[in-house]
Amino acid sequence: MHRYGLVAVAASFMIVSPAAECAELLLSPPPDCRFAIGQRFDIRAALPGAGALTWSVTLDGVPLAASESRSGIWLRRDVSLSTPGAHRVKAEARDEQGAVVGSAEREIHAVAWQGREKTRAKNVILLVSDGMGVAHRVAARTFLFGIKNGRPGGFLEMETLPVTGMLATSSLSGLVTDSAAAGHALATGTKTANWMLGVFPDETPDRDDDNARVEQLPSLLARTRGMVMGLVTTAAVGDATPAAFFVHTGDRGSDGAITGAYLAAAREGVLRVVMGGGRKSFPPGPGGALESFSSLGFAVGYDATSLAGALKTRPQRLLGLFHDSHMSTSFDVQHRGDPNVVKNFPDQPSLETMTRAALAVLAPNPRGFCLLVEGANIDRQAHAADQERMVWEVLAFDRAVAAAMEFAHATNEDADPANDTLVIVVTDHETGGVVLPGVGDPARLGTRDYVRTFDTGGLPDAADANRDGFPDDPNPAHKPIIHFAAGPDRYEDWQPQPRPIPAAIAAAGRDRVVYPNGDRDGGTGVLLTGVIENSVPTGSVYSPALYAHTAVDVPVAAYGPGAAALAGARDNTDVFPAILRAVGGSSGTPR
Repeated sequence: MHRYGLVAVAASFMIVSPAAECAELLLSPPPDCRFAIGQRFDIRAALPGAGALTWSVTLDGVPLAASESRSGIWLRRDVSLSTPGAHRVKAEARDEQGAVVGSAEREIHAVAWQGREKTRAKNVILLVSDGMGVAHRVAARTFLFGIKNGRPGGFLEMETLPVTGMLATSSLSGLVTDSAAAGHALATGTKTANWMLGVFPDETPDRDDDNARVEQLPSLLARTRGMVMGLVTTAAVGDATPAAFFVHTGDRGSDGAITGAYLAAAREGVLRVVMGGGRKSFPPGPGGALESFSSLGFAVGYDATSLAGALKTRPQRLLGLFHDSHMSTSFDVQHRGDPNVVKNFPDQPSLETMTRAALAVLAPNPRGFCLLVEGANIDRQAHAADQERMVWEVLAFDRAVAAAMEFAHATNEDADPANDTLVIVVTDHETGGVVLPGVGDPARLGTRDYVRTFDTGGLPDAADANRDGFPDDPNPAHKPIIHFAAGPDRYEDWQPQPRPIPAAIAAAGRDRVVYPNGDRDGGTGVLLTGVIENSVPTGSVYSPALYAHTAVDVPVAAYGPGAAALAGARDNTDVFPAILRAVGGSSGTPR
């Protein structure tokens, strides 16, 4: 496992034997895991520091043979459950003298999902708004539609889906999740530690090949239903959320492993569409990933123009790599700020364009498809406390939701009951601690009194005369104010940044302290004090110079067969069985 996941989660999967002479035996899967019927997962037992051991591991009393075993570790790959309900795993280790030196047991659960209902989803479109909480959504709506007669001037497409709920998001290792553990929950229906994808934490910090694994949604749907998969993101395609659906690794930053997992899924015929940024992870030339995908029949696009050209050939497989790293924001692609921000990648397609392209490629599959669409830059702009770019990303994501809903309405309202589509719009976690305190007063710009609360600031200005789904003016005189509460100190004047500029700087000088960035609003704004840690921890993967994720519940909305299973307050692991039940024709809620 990755070293940063170990300390916080070790206690969560230790069970101490009642016998005083027994040591602590570590057992995976973690407590309270729920697996779908037929979903593959690993069972792992370990006794750190032990020598030669004789193992006895049973599932519901039936002995299991090890797939791998070495000093102190027993591992069985690809176990699955065939009956719903509770199941019990027991592990016991004996030394060379036959004495029991460690034992543990664990209850796990199996969830049925295959049914006989005629109304079921042939296709699934899962749209993930990375980092978007309720306040982000309200902010975007207010920027676009304003307030009229005390009511919203309009609602976003994602707000019109008939089933809504809220999801809890904590990970196995902390109150606040990262995108890796959150993506893992959506892709597998189980919890893991932050930074991990498709595996459970263990006690070997320097090894990534001995973690207990769990099967993800695309593999399960391909094996059992013949469905194919596509992924679309505005991040690098190897970023945590899309990677969570394919790779098994303790380190979300393992680019080579992630690209290799995509390539393996493509060779198996499961992965048919990959679009986003991250071109640097697909080096050209003989033997490279780009050549490998091309040899499998993937049409390749590098910008919006070549993507349109590729679609004219009606490809069955599509690879789009539109930026070396993460794609630029819609704000910058539309030249709302400094046009030089996108001078090296001036022709990037929108998330809506990529979504429509993916649907065109996937729709002909006779057994159906599952499409993941991620609005990744919502999170990135909230991390940067950049309100205009964040709003533009929420609105760009909403245009992708509109494309998905257009497709779903066409399939669900036609005369064919066998081609229906389930659309789920979900957030993996909230980023930034976003709140909307009021409206800006242009007469007080640059002062501590700029943000007016209650009705003292009046109503915000808003207009979208060309109906392109984005505000005509990113900086109206009376603008809705977005405040980011979960972050470091920063200067703020609430005016658009011509170029993306960090709000704070970490490790500036020898004292390793986070400072507000004076180059961003230092001469025009006021100093706002932050709330998160102010020192730069040695060896941490989290930067306190960024605005942080929070633990607040996040919205989920759904339309189509099985949508009702996501109504109300739920956990993020409930999305996985809801999808399976919709596809499998089994009614009922995930619980």
